[in-house]
Parts: sequence; structure tokens; C-alpha cells
Amino acid sequence: MQNAASSLEFHESETPSIWPWVIACIAIILLAVSVRSDLTHIPRSLSRTAHVVAQEAGASNIDISIDGRDLSVTGELKPGVNRDALVSSLSSIDGVRVVIDDMTEFDPQKQAQIELLGFKEGLASIDYSEVSFERGSASLSSQSTPALMQLVQVLRTYPQFRIRISGHTDNTGRAEVNLRISRQRASAVADFLIDNNINPNQVIAQGYGATRPIADNSTENGRAANRRIEISYVN
Repeated sequence: MQNAASSLEFHESETPSIWPWVIACIAIILLAVSVRSDLTHIPRSLSRTAHVVAQEAGASNIDISIDGRDLSVTGELKPGVNRDALVSSLSSIDGVRVVIDDMTEFDPQKQAQIELLGFKEGLASIDYSEVSFERGSASLSSQSTPALMQLVQVLRTYPQFRIRISGHTDNTGRAEVNLRISRQRASAVADFLIDNNINPNQVIAQGYGATRPIADNSTENGRAANRRIEISYVN
């Protein structure tokens, strides 16, 4: 019996140690942190390098996004930027696997058409019937200011375009007097625009007197409609 009991005893040196497991766990954690750090660093490094390459190529306005080692490039290329050379330079960056080119090229003709359309729509949005004058004179009434300030804003937004200001009257009175008043009223509108920092080269003022009616001069409403200012785009 004594021998059987003694066989169940463990020596202190034979007790399993937990330290190898602790060290192994710490090593695994450190490795995972290191790998994660590297994965985070790679996209950041590629992004910085890609933006430098784009800037040197004159394409600093494009957007570059990173997915792992893949670059996606979007945005509009400025005139003069060599698209093929840019994509080739991005592809040659160490660590880049694929460059996805979704860029568009600047089309000056298309852009000019878009701007012209915006200008014409801006002119059409203004109610020029609000532009009026003191009776029998070329002095603008105070109620004209809101509409004319809208016109100022449109001209400031599109300084490359010009307008024609056309003055018209009804047929009351002598033709030569009506022509003079219509010219003076068109000039008064032009002066208002110029006084609000519009380039004089953007503005042409002309008077037509009673020669271009749009309503029946035999009625008061018709005559009121004929006394008007028209604004049109000049090609």
C-alpha cells in the first residue's frame, strides 16, 4: 500500500508550465498588430505617392481612391494633361496592382455650350416687366432695382457673354421723341449695370421707339405693354 501511494506523487519539476503558452499568445497578438499596421500603411503610402504623381502631371484636381493595392482614378482632366502618361506613371508606382481609369477629359466646346445655356436661362428667369421709369422720363423707378440686381448677378456669373438692352415705347407723341426716350431708357439700364461693376463691354444699349410693338397701341393695356425694356443675348 505504501508503494502505491508514493506512485501518485508528482515532483515539482514535472508540473506543466503556463509561460510558453503566454509567450506564444503575446507573439501572435504582436504579429496581428504588425500585419494590421502594415495593411493600413500600404494604402496611405500609395495614396500619398499617387497624389504626388498626379500633381506632377498637372492633374492635381482628380480624385484617387485606394482599395488594397488597386487605384481608382476619377474626375475631369484639365486641358493639356497626357492621360496615357498619367495612367502609366500611376501604374508604375511600387505596390500598385491595378489602375482603374474612370477619368473624363475636358471638352471646351461642351463646356461653352453648358455655360451659354446657363446664361440664357439666367436671363430668362428675370421679370423685366418690373423695370419701369418715371412717367415721360428716362429715370428708373425704385421698383426696378430688384430685377436689375438679378441681371447684375447673372452678368457677374458669366462675364464672357454680352447682352443687348432694347428700349421701346408706345406710339403716343412724335416718333423722334419716342426714339430719343427709348434710347435714353436703354442707356439708363446700361448705366445701372456699369455702376454695379459690370464690364461696359458686356452691354449694348439700343432704342427702337415705337417701331416694334408687341401689343395693340389703341388700348391702354397695349400701350403699357409696348413701353418696355427687353434684354437679349448677343452672339
